[in-house]
Amino acid sequence: MLATGDPAGTIATSSAGLIEFSAALCWDSLEHVPRSPTLPALPEPARCTVVETDDPAWARREILGEILALSERDLGSALETILRSLTITAALSEAVLETRAARVAPPGSAPATPLHALALDLREAGFRVRFAPSWTPVPEGTVGLGVLGAEQELKGFLRAHPSWRVA
Repeated sequence: MLATGDPAGTIATSSAGLIEFSAALCWDSLEHVPRSPTLPALPEPARCTVVETDDPAWARREILGEILALSERDLGSALETILRSLTITAALSEAVLETRAARVAPPGSAPATPLHALALDLREAGFRVRFAPSWTPVPEGTVGLGVLGAEQELKGFLRAHPSWRVA
């Protein structure tokens, strides 16, 4: 069982996959460096966090980011949008582009038997239970449980319960 940042008692029926990416754009001179951020808003089914930092001494911009999505298709689409945007920016501003991307976690589905057992155990203990996808990546074979708002109570319940182990 993995504690997630979802509302207390929310059992993750599926979980987001995660891709980490980085890019570096290098220009011949500082006047070629675009003033605006490099990446546009991303497609709706994905969530993305991006940090762009400029190094004026080297006419260089570094971009670090993470993409979360609930399906392989949405993960791939968001990564494609990002890479296309970076390539267009590099081509139009005469920059050298270097990129890296790695899938850290695939989107997943919770195993039915533990999901059902956890729901019953939580309900018997008096906790409100609901089911929803989680934007927190959860390892394969693990069930995600939202603890936000009842962290101490739920973690205490899980530590004391003979069937559950917090990952």
